[in-house]
Amino acid sequence: MNEKRWVLVTGASTGIGRACAELLASRGFGVYACARKRGDLRALEGIDGVVSLKLDVTSPGDVAAAAKLVRKRGGGLYGLVNNAGIAVAGPLSDISDREMQAQFQVNLFGVHRVTREFLPLLMDSRGRIVMISSDSGFFATPFFGPYCASKFALEGYSDSLRRELAACGVGVVIVEPGRVTTPIWDKGEKSLERSGKSPFAETARKIGEHAIRKGKTAGLPPSAIAEKVREALTVRRPALRYLVAPSTLKYRVIRLLPARRVDRMIQREIERM
Repeated sequence: MNEKRWVLVTGASTGIGRACAELLASRGFGVYACARKRGDLRALEGIDGVVSLKLDVTSPGDVAAAAKLVRKRGGGLYGLVNNAGIAVAGPLSDISDREMQAQFQVNLFGVHRVTREFLPLLMDSRGRIVMISSDSGFFATPFFGPYCASKFALEGYSDSLRRELAACGVGVVIVEPGRVTTPIWDKGEKSLERSGKSPFAETARKIGEHAIRKGKTAGLPPSAIAEKVREALTVRRPALRYLVAPSTLKYRVIRLLPARRVDRMIQREIERM
């Protein structure tokens, strides 16, 4: 066991996290694959090279217990893949304090809680932290405000962390997927059923339906993101950010254009729906 490099992946029950666990284990890493539900943990345990860990990133007790188990097993920890995330959507005027807090509890505070707990092990190994962000971490879309805000926050957190840890030899890499075909779109369909009072509710519903349809039919497979995670963990000098999308032209244009021009483009796109 001690000959392997060990990596911990949060949110490994499905989608990107599951693909990361499978790929990394197949490439010789030892993988601590984290999930909340007993059935998911049993399924993960069936993958060669994987040790399943019960871990809800919003639970300080779970995080502390997972770190204790990793230390007890020995072998250290070379990599941390902060993948666990949720998406809260809808008109911001309809979003409650509780919903916004839930969004940040997972996508930001959960990341911080896990990173802080495992950082001593990563410093010992001079390892790497991979943050699963999103194209929503630099391009904010209407009616996905909570999710975009959490990913923008994650990007700032990651940049600060990278600069703090540079002298310690611990790398921090951000992976920014575009649309990916994962179960998150099924969960998004449930959010469309909310009975919002906002005057934007109908527009939000149309945009949500469009996003879900594209996500299910035109999204990248989770394995494409997992491959970038593997690269981020293994190459000698990884990029600071990996944008993973079928085409990056749109994103390059958006980053160059004035914000008001981008606003008008979005408005025209909404009017065509």
